[in-house]
Amino acid sequence: MAKVTVKNDNQTVEVPDGSLLAELDGKTSILFACKSGSCGSCKCKVLEGKENLEPPNDVEQSGLATFGTDPEDRLLCVAKIKKGSVKVEY
Repeated sequence: MAKVTVKNDNQTVEVPDGSLLAELDGKTSILFACKSGSCGSCKCKVLEGKENLEPPNDVEQSGLATFGTDPEDRLLCVAKIKKGSVKVEY
């Protein structure tokens, strides 16, 4: 199981290795509105463990380009964790 720590909540949630981080919906205070990478409600900054996430796919890259983000930002509804631990902040 992979672990995602949400700094804002001071909470760590386990999710299956290889899963979309939309798994956090309802388990943290991160908002997940569209769950398709188009609204930006789940945009978070990766503070630690960036290497444990899959690279952004085309959908996520398009959404990130729309919201004028920096390289540490990810859209968690379409981001996939490989394994290990990640720490995020929204």
